[in-house]
Amino acid sequence: MWLSYVVIWCFGIQWVLTMEAEVVVLRAVRGLDARLPCGQGKVFLDGPESYIIWLKNDRDLLYRFPNDETERRSVNYGNFFSSSCDGGLCNDETSLLLKHVSDQDSGIYRCKVHYQGSPSIDYVIDVRLVDSPGAPKIYNEDGKEIKKAYVGPLHLGADLTLICEVNDEQPDTLVYWRRNGVVIERAHTARPGVLCAEVHVMNITRDELDAHYECLAQNADVTDPLSASVVVKMYLPPLKVEIRLNNNYDFEASQPRVVDCVVVGCVPPPSVTWHLGETLLRPSIHKELHDGNYTVSSLTLAPALRDSKQELVCRAHNSHLQNAVFEDKVTLNVGYRPICLTRREETIGAMPRNAETVTCVVEASPEPLQFSWTFADSRTLYTSIKKVPGHTHRYSSTLTWLPREGDMGLLLCRATNAFGEQKRPCSYTITQGGPPESPECSILRSFPDTLGVQCKKGWDGGRSQIVHLELLSSDGVLLRNVSDPTGHFHLPDVEDDLNMTAVVYSSSSRGRSEPKTLYLQSITPLSNSAILEESSSSSWAQWLEALGGSAAVGAVVVAAVVCIRTFRARKENPDYNPDLVPRSDGSFYREPDFSRDDRMMSTTNITVNQLASCQNYTATPVPSCRLLVGCGHTSTQEISPSNQLNSFYV
Repeated sequence: MWLSYVVIWCFGIQWVLTMEAEVVVLRAVRGLDARLPCGQGKVFLDGPESYIIWLKNDRDLLYRFPNDETERRSVNYGNFFSSSCDGGLCNDETSLLLKHVSDQDSGIYRCKVHYQGSPSIDYVIDVRLVDSPGAPKIYNEDGKEIKKAYVGPLHLGADLTLICEVNDEQPDTLVYWRRNGVVIERAHTARPGVLCAEVHVMNITRDELDAHYECLAQNADVTDPLSASVVVKMYLPPLKVEIRLNNNYDFEASQPRVVDCVVVGCVPPPSVTWHLGETLLRPSIHKELHDGNYTVSSLTLAPALRDSKQELVCRAHNSHLQNAVFEDKVTLNVGYRPICLTRREETIGAMPRNAETVTCVVEASPEPLQFSWTFADSRTLYTSIKKVPGHTHRYSSTLTWLPREGDMGLLLCRATNAFGEQKRPCSYTITQGGPPESPECSILRSFPDTLGVQCKKGWDGGRSQIVHLELLSSDGVLLRNVSDPTGHFHLPDVEDDLNMTAVVYSSSSRGRSEPKTLYLQSITPLSNSAILEESSSSSWAQWLEALGGSAAVGAVVVAAVVCIRTFRARKENPDYNPDLVPRSDGSFYREPDFSRDDRMMSTTNITVNQLASCQNYTATPVPSCRLLVGCGHTSTQEISPSNQLNSFYV
């Protein structure tokens, strides 16, 4: 028996008692590592002077804690902790490690704990050696050994059977199953020399996904058991397919928006496709988050207005579950915020104490919720909404108010619908109104007995205007009084010999502009001779066109005749010189040489005598190849030397 000493204080006297230390018998497996614990649990040292020593047979010092190595690793040298491990999950540094245990390692080991403020305590261990049990082997329900690290993949509702066998005849050998670290089944003797432990799981659920089954064989106390393990693999349909829109199904037309589709619990991770109606879309991002078996597909969607009320579908495809469809769908509501139809700023002429009306027209989908009008002094008014007939997405609102001085300046109209307020408001400039400005008029052309006048209107002063024209004779008699909203006038049957004037002005409901006078006597119409000359020139042009056409036809006929004669001459005289050209009388002449540049001249300068065909002009006849220009009337037109010869390019 082993003795230990206990110090007792009684009535101020120290008594030292000798007590026998309990000896614990522990088994170790030959050839494997063994770790001897110091005490039944952790040993905590109470100060820097405390320590632990391991002795064998009370004479051989094997190990001391703490030592130089542990002191170097220690953060605080004033305190030493045995280990941060709990429940045997890792090795305690106060324990004694025996490498590859052999018969020489059997014997008595003492762990002596020297406390700084308490008496020392001894823990005695008797190490005995045993043989190693057989290595566990795992079989399936068909008796085939499972050599892979996993079993399956299995589908939901399948049955799972695992059989563990260990060939060992030692009575103290323990064989058992652990699932995710928890013991679930112990072995029984199947036949002599074989220990068997079986696991049966019927109608498996998702809980079996990645479950770790481990079979252990153990017949020692201080040696780790031998084990064999498998992991359960499964094919699982998704628990949920969800398009994440946060209940916001409104999409602004042509505005990109990121939409996520989350697939939960699909094993293996699925491929995700997007569909908008009958159109297959391409996702911008596809990522797999394995924590919790999440698969997220992100789509950047910028739908058009025609895509409204179509279904956006996210579909998860599991290649091992081909007959099943897993999808989520939502109906899109595509629209756009209001857009002002007026691209330019309008000017409104307002007068105090006179009601003014302005109409704001926008396009929007869906219908605007309100129209707001903001004046230059930040005053805001709200008006009702009216749909414009004949247009699907066009709406208007009319503001009628009595202007005041603070209203002068910028007036902004904004409409708001479910997609927000319009970005560019309809803008109007409010300025002081009044009668219209005078128009700017010009006479475009004067024909015999015809007068044409075109006027450009000035600012209307805030009301629609009409342009008026009064035609007065030389003595102030009103001959014509016409008006036109556009300012364009065409007056027939106006006599040329009258000294007339025209008075133009604009008028509106707010008055009339200052009149402007146009003096017409300085405008001379075209003479009859000019009209006749123009007609004569037209007839000459027609004659020249006919002459040119006849010349072209004649040239084609001459070319055809020459070709026929040449062909006949070659046929009759095949050995003639190709440089010789036949004449009409049967003789030949040599064709002159021309350079390529001479043949390719783009223009030919021809000098023409335009008086050659005149009846009252006698001169050397002009050859027929000249280009003739029509003559003027000999009774009125003078012939000058400068216009006798002209040059043309044809």
